[in-house]
Amino acid sequence: MPDDNNTTSHNLFCNLKNIFRHREKEDVRETIEDLIEEAGTDGETISEHEQLILNNVLDLKDKKCCHAMVPRSDIVAFHKDGSIGDLANLMLAKGHSRIPIYGESLDDIVGIVHIIDLAKNLLKGNKDTPVKDILCRDVHFISPDIEILDLLKEMQSNKIHMSIVIDEYGGVDGLVTIEDLLEEIVGNIEDEYDYEEHHSIKPQQDGFLADARAELSEVKTATGIDLSPEEDEGDETPIDTLGGYVFQLIQRIPNKGEIITDSKGIGFKIIDVDPRRIKKILIINNKEQKNVPSTE
Repeated sequence: MPDDNNTTSHNLFCNLKNIFRHREKEDVRETIEDLIEEAGTDGETISEHEQLILNNVLDLKDKKCCHAMVPRSDIVAFHKDGSIGDLANLMLAKGHSRIPIYGESLDDIVGIVHIIDLAKNLLKGNKDTPVKDILCRDVHFISPDIEILDLLKEMQSNKIHMSIVIDEYGGVDGLVTIEDLLEEIVGNIEDEYDYEEHHSIKPQQDGFLADARAELSEVKTATGIDLSPEEDEGDETPIDTLGGYVFQLIQRIPNKGEIITDSKGIGFKIIDVDPRRIKKILIINNKEQKNVPSTE
């Protein structure tokens, strides 16, 4: 006998597929909102997980791929003249199944190598062969302004698993995989080869020492400091990380030791930085801390 919840879930997403195929975006949004409001009528229920997915779809309205991409500073890439054996070791160390290959610089992406491409050549004993000799996968370049749902449809239709995001000058801004896009809808997807990231946020005598890649939600949980923008301070470019928040305040890479203060009176002292990105920040809250979680 079929499971009622599974049947309902199957029907729900079949309906969503048809909705997206035949209706305009505003109609889709209104229909999904109606589905959520009508949950429980006609003897059918929407599970908590299904409702989460529906809400995520609603949140994707006009959201650009730059929100989901891996930023340039975090891209793991490999030089075309390197050997297949060295690339295999890099893939093993990083836990990636696909890695972009570059020529003169990271702005010169010449191809993408999948782990299957490596396996075929390693089995033939070609570990010293230059990676450039096995390049066979074209690179898909995209603008950071393409909407997530449009990009997901394009990548799915063309069987593309990784796209390179380029800026207006043709430089590499980041990369996005089809898994990154799906995670915007269904939440984080992890497998046994994913490496869990811990963005350190540690209390200090004069504030909190934090990894600049810590998400604003992590900062709020660990420190009680809410750095999310006000409703009337919306920006086209989403800011998710502490480093991104500080960069947005001054529109440049700050100097080591520099202190930046936001409109809420929160200070940010730059502890570690390189020419391209901020690494460590000391958060200095000049206001009285309230309801800060215990670190014990």
